[in-house]
Amino acid sequence: MNADLIERTCAAVARLDHAAMAAARSRLDSLTKPPGSLGRLEDVVIHLAGIQGRTCPEVRPGTVVVAAADHGVTTEAISAYPREVTAEMVRNFLAGGAAINALARASGLRVRVVDIGVASDIQAPGLELRKVMAGTANLARGPAMTRAQALQAVAVGIELAADEAAAGSRLLVPGEMGIGNTTAASALLSALTGLPAAESVGRGTGLDAAGLERKRQVVEAALAQNRPDPDDPWDVLAKVGGLEIACLCGLILGAAAHRIAVLLDGFISGAAALVAVHAEPRVGRYLIAAHRSAEAGHAAMLRHLGLRPLLELGLRLGEGSGAAAAAPLLSAACAFMAEMATFAEAGISGGDAQPLPARAESAAPAAAEASALALAFAPAERQGVYRAITERRDMRSFRPEPLPDALLLRLLRAAHLAPSVGFMQPWRFILVREHAAKAALKALVERERQAQALYFQGQRAALFPKLKVDGILEAPVVICVAVDPTRAGPHVLGRHSDAATDVYSAACAIQNLWLAARAEGVGVGWVTFYRKPDVRQVLNIPAHVDPIALLCVGYVDGFPPRPILEEVGWASRLPLAQVVCEESWTGAPPAWAGERSPVPGASGLGQAPSAAGEPPAEG
Repeated sequence: MNADLIERTCAAVARLDHAAMAAARSRLDSLTKPPGSLGRLEDVVIHLAGIQGRTCPEVRPGTVVVAAADHGVTTEAISAYPREVTAEMVRNFLAGGAAINALARASGLRVRVVDIGVASDIQAPGLELRKVMAGTANLARGPAMTRAQALQAVAVGIELAADEAAAGSRLLVPGEMGIGNTTAASALLSALTGLPAAESVGRGTGLDAAGLERKRQVVEAALAQNRPDPDDPWDVLAKVGGLEIACLCGLILGAAAHRIAVLLDGFISGAAALVAVHAEPRVGRYLIAAHRSAEAGHAAMLRHLGLRPLLELGLRLGEGSGAAAAAPLLSAACAFMAEMATFAEAGISGGDAQPLPARAESAAPAAAEASALALAFAPAERQGVYRAITERRDMRSFRPEPLPDALLLRLLRAAHLAPSVGFMQPWRFILVREHAAKAALKALVERERQAQALYFQGQRAALFPKLKVDGILEAPVVICVAVDPTRAGPHVLGRHSDAATDVYSAACAIQNLWLAARAEGVGVGWVTFYRKPDVRQVLNIPAHVDPIALLCVGYVDGFPPRPILEEVGWASRLPLAQVVCEESWTGAPPAWAGERSPVPGASGLGQAPSAAGEPPAEG
């Protein structure tokens, strides 16, 4: 039942409202100020407009939900405070004497306190009792909780978000209390992103050097003992998470499903968001990072979430305090959007002459747009291009019927039309049709595949044997794409800067062939399980030539709706916001990253997990 609720909630998370965002941008540029002069506050209000679907959004009323729970890992001496402090602080929250109470009052936020897993029983007015269990187990010695318990806590958070939506809340702040929860958050960060414990673990409540090292060892032990599956966020949450983190994960999912903005606090609420985004990537568009915590690992967490914090004040308290401190900035953004006069309303001249527009996209000349439209394909043609990109798949099974020579010629011509550095055209396409040669290739591929099976553990170890490469024998033709680096001589225009440009050029040819094949209704499977010397021997390839791909090409019974590796549970596509950044490697993603393309017929582009194509056969 909890799993069904979570699945429905994830499915209810919608894309941002681009029409509202465009209207908000238009209004901002008409206000009595130079365009862009209010900096990131303008970005914030446009973001909020997209979340709420309103040109003039609001963030009041807003609520801080403080979820409290204990952690069994505190027996490993990973905190400067004893576990009993969790219950004591809950009483302090209820009495209104904690930092979050003071900051929430100053920011006009309501505070709800929820016992989702405190070890002791607390009976106090105002406390919401939603206890799943009396604290988690010691994650260093085994799973912190069962999957069912984790999902129950997530469901509680979803229900809390539904309550807030019904009460008219426009902003939710996930707050928390739980001695030991930075250890769980560090383990979650490492499990979901691959970040080593040395980089994800910080001092938490103020550990000394010896305590910090002990905490790192505990996180490493938890990961080694539990082996959480990074492709299954609920497995990770159950094995190395916490009850309050699970509850906040549900709160974030529920907020996004109800189009409520989430103002994230620090490391713990960020860990909850990390799980939520792995469960449903569209949730990321509903998140606003209040600040960057002083806790080690938080910066990496924000980068992984694709968020740029509003503040950097060296905070590391938790409770939702940093978010409560940043909430007035959101209120200010909404206030000037709703209350400032436009140039026309104020009777001020000059509103149409803005010599230094802040946004490059606003400054694009109409002539350039008209030129692009004149050069663009017709809508139906564009739709076909994007459809081929979106629906391409790495196929594993093929029908035995031969491909007509005319069809094969079209595919190879498409490949040969690929761009190449210095027009070197380094590719050579070796067509393999004879059964004996394909059987020899199949044998060496299977040998390498068995050798690589040793590298996988857990769920992937069980899945790996199912990822067959029988297509080499089934497909009517196997095309070996080989690269001859001497094709254009020793001095290729542009090649001296990077000797690998011949391989990059051949990769473009492969992609051309792959997309053309999808448009023709023909399947392609890219196999890379092989040792190159073995392929050279079978196909009589010179030693200086690089066989970079074996492509199985043939008719198929159908194309799966999602990439095969995703269908079998191997991995999911990353949200676009995780792989796009501006200006530098550490730059934030553009505000629009991760949203669907507006191109007709391209509904899957830019949105995980149903975007175009997939990696080579072994992923």
